[in-house]
Amino acid sequence: MTATPVPDAKVWFLGRFVGYCADVDGHTPKLYIFPHAGGSAQYYVPFASAFSDDIKRIAVQYPGRSGTHELASFTGIPELAGRVCKTLSPLESSGSVAFFGHSMGALLAFEVARRFEAQGSPVAALFVSACAAPGRVGYEYIPESDRGLLDALEEMTGANPEFLEDEEFAAKILPTLRGLKAIANYECPPDATVSCPIFAFLGDEDEVATYEKVAHWSERTTAEFAARVFTGHHFYLNDHLTELVSDIESKILAYCGV
Repeated sequence: MTATPVPDAKVWFLGRFVGYCADVDGHTPKLYIFPHAGGSAQYYVPFASAFSDDIKRIAVQYPGRSGTHELASFTGIPELAGRVCKTLSPLESSGSVAFFGHSMGALLAFEVARRFEAQGSPVAALFVSACAAPGRVGYEYIPESDRGLLDALEEMTGANPEFLEDEEFAAKILPTLRGLKAIANYECPPDATVSCPIFAFLGDEDEVATYEKVAHWSERTTAEFAARVFTGHHFYLNDHLTELVSDIESKILAYCGV
């Protein structure tokens, strides 16, 4: 699907995935997908396509023109959550809603779920992927400048400096690095919870979202919590789409009473 560019200040939704389910009766469960920092809705087409037609899948596209994913107008997770809710709420006239977020997208999904519940709109389930629980992220000082971000990446990961000097490579990685600033600055009240169940997924070799940090999502729900570990790194889901989607779909259908 070729999306029409939209103004940077807006949040928009991409719903026409391969295998996209038309909501014929208005009661089909909806799964909203929140990408990682610097990620696009298009990136999650393979993930969304793996679901059956029993669930309607819609991905959130962050501010910035499609294809560049610039976060110039993105000042923080709570602010973006507010934008999402303003756009999303009118779309939810019927049917159950669940959220899936990967990495930074999980924190955003949590904030949106909190706002939904505060407005009296229940959320069936929250699925968090490759993301430490709020207050457990553990990022230290994140530089303000793009050059500082690239230098920090080299220091933290041992990345080849030659790659970081390449303008094309830097242009691709910088949106994600800018997202780290939003994560580092994200302050969540210690007693903030949701009443929907939270299901966490992670890779066993992810050095950022470790099991110890992810397990603390259990403190952010008054309902059920469970964590599942896959083999792999931060983007483990690319190698486990069938297993991951099957797990998520079965839980959505169960909690939505379908």
